[in-house]
Amino acid sequence: MRSAAKPRYHHGALEQALVDEAVRQVRERGADQVSLRGLAQTIGVSPSAAYQHFPDKAALLGAVCAAVSTELAGRMQAGVDAVPQEGDAGAIGRLLAVGRAYVTFAVEQPHLFRHMFGPAGAQDGPQDAQQDHGDPDDAYGILLARIGELAGRGLLRPGVGDEPTLHVLAWSVVHGFSSLAIEGHLPVEAGEDVLALFGRLVLTEEAFATFAAALGVEGPAEQPVGR
Repeated sequence: MRSAAKPRYHHGALEQALVDEAVRQVRERGADQVSLRGLAQTIGVSPSAAYQHFPDKAALLGAVCAAVSTELAGRMQAGVDAVPQEGDAGAIGRLLAVGRAYVTFAVEQPHLFRHMFGPAGAQDGPQDAQQDHGDPDDAYGILLARIGELAGRGLLRPGVGDEPTLHVLAWSVVHGFSSLAIEGHLPVEAGEDVLALFGRLVLTEEAFATFAAALGVEGPAEQPVGR
């Protein structure tokens, strides 16, 4: 009885197969449980074939970070594209969409989220947040575009739109909440309140009224921030 033939990969296909399987395994049980030898065995090739594409586990996990980043950015962009409104309401809705997509991804894919923002992904993040304008196709660039749209429409409080670290604040808020939520320190439901507070701090009173309506929370307080 003949044994089943091992799969044959043309140039480049094995590399992608290794990345795809690594993403699947990290998604299910975390990066610590992944090994190149184990991946090679799972997809039916020799360890030496796998090492031709990735010299070590660190190189493979770096490629996993890139794949996860693409997945997160795709979810955020899908949220942006799904906003039907135009004008100010549309700009506000798109900001909410990227924030919600970010948190949802973290909650649904905690292992991938932890890995993407762990040591393996550190080299891919913006190294100088005040000068980096982000790749328009990655998660950070998508967030920057949404803040830029708000600034361009005059929806940010006076002075806030000129603050070079505003995007760092936005990223810190959504990422910090996501990290605390997936570790069980905050309930996921609190995310809407966090978004509401961020909107109250950075948006004009008129813009926050629209923002609050989209969130389904109360509008501006009688004494807005800064008065």
